[in-house]
Amino acid sequence: MNKIPNATFAASALLYALVQFYGWNLPQWPRNEWYFSPFAWQVLVVFSAWWVTVGRNRLRPLVTSRAIVGLAVAYLVFSLMIALSWSVKALEAAILPSLASLIYPIDKSDLDPLRLLHFLAIAVLVAKFVPSDWRGLATPVLRGAVRCGENSLEIYCLGVLLSLAAYVLLIRFAGGVAAQVAVSAVGILMLVAFAALSTWIGIGSRRPSKLL
Repeated sequence: MNKIPNATFAASALLYALVQFYGWNLPQWPRNEWYFSPFAWQVLVVFSAWWVTVGRNRLRPLVTSRAIVGLAVAYLVFSLMIALSWSVKALEAAILPSLASLIYPIDKSDLDPLRLLHFLAIAVLVAKFVPSDWRGLATPVLRGAVRCGENSLEIYCLGVLLSLAAYVLLIRFAGGVAAQVAVSAVGILMLVAFAALSTWIGIGSRRPSKLL
């Protein structure tokens, strides 16, 4: 990436586009395929590295322009309406069949372009309104979010186990709103604590050992 960032990103974007046409994925034992196709989701990682390497300096004025920010806000509002239509009957009826046929199914395994655009829209707003040296990033709440991002794979794996445990608890004991809020809050705190511990262990393992 450091040597040929543009070519690397172009190859990544091409692979992502081919996945959308051909549905490439890896086989999963003993059957089916990976739930998250690595051939598609890799574009997020490569794009992030490309943005930090060259894209931020070249495209930040364009990305943070009023036109792009306005489009990002409009797309996020549209996404919110679509998501609410899944549970609000009035909004569901307002979605035209022709529009529904264009956007559905919103595939998660192959990172549907609508999902990718949603990520990019959020990234645009963050680039516009959150300075890189913002002191708020050092607050305990956001520092916990940063730690979760630093250990994303471990947090994802633990989150899967915790979500299963939370589902069992809610089904067997209580499923009210208060119980759901409490279980969610405890789960988030556990994830943040695990992420902080993982970062602390990682930093400690990288320190040179002192010989007595």
